[in-house]
Amino acid sequence: MSSALEAVVDPQLVDQWIGQIGKDPSATVPLLQAIQSQYGYLPRKAMDLIVQNTEITGRQLYGVATFYAQFRLKPVGRHLIKICHGTACHVTGADRINTALNHSLNIHDPEQDTAENGSYTLMNVACVGCCSQAPLMVIGSEVFGNINGAQAQKALRKHARAAEEVLPKPEKQTQAS
Repeated sequence: MSSALEAVVDPQLVDQWIGQIGKDPSATVPLLQAIQSQYGYLPRKAMDLIVQNTEITGRQLYGVATFYAQFRLKPVGRHLIKICHGTACHVTGADRINTALNHSLNIHDPEQDTAENGSYTLMNVACVGCCSQAPLMVIGSEVFGNINGAQAQKALRKHARAAEEVLPKPEKQTQAS
C-alpha cells in the first residue's frame, strides 16, 4: 500500500550520488545520508537502487539504516514534534504527552508516528537537555516544558494555527456495552 507521504525517487540523482560517493561498502553511510538529506527519510526505491548499482548488499544497507538513529525508514511529516523521554521527563509524565498527542493526531497504530495527513510526526528522543523543565516536548525550535497532556494538545493546536496546518479530526470513541 502506497502512502501519500512517500517520496518520488529520482534514479538519476541516486546514480549521481553513487558516482560521487562510491560503490563499495565503505560508501554505505554517506549514501544513506545523501538519500535522507534529499527525501527526509530512506525511501525503499532509493535503497533498492543502491543495492542494484553498488557492491553493498541489502543486508548491509538495511543493517546500517536500522542501527543508526539518524536514519528513518518512513516518511516524516511537515513538522516534527520531539517528546523527551529522558529520566526526568519519563518519571514526570512523558508517556501522557505521547498519549495526548497521539489522540490529537489520530495516531492509533503503535507502528505509526505520523498523522495521516502528513502534518506532524511524533519522535521520542532520549534527552533534550532541559531536565529542569520536565516533562517537555519540542515543536520545530519551540520548547514546551513543565506540561501535561492537555497543555501539549493546546500547544499543538496553537502551532497548527500559526503554521496554517489542519489537524485531523479526533475519532469519536464509543463505549462498549
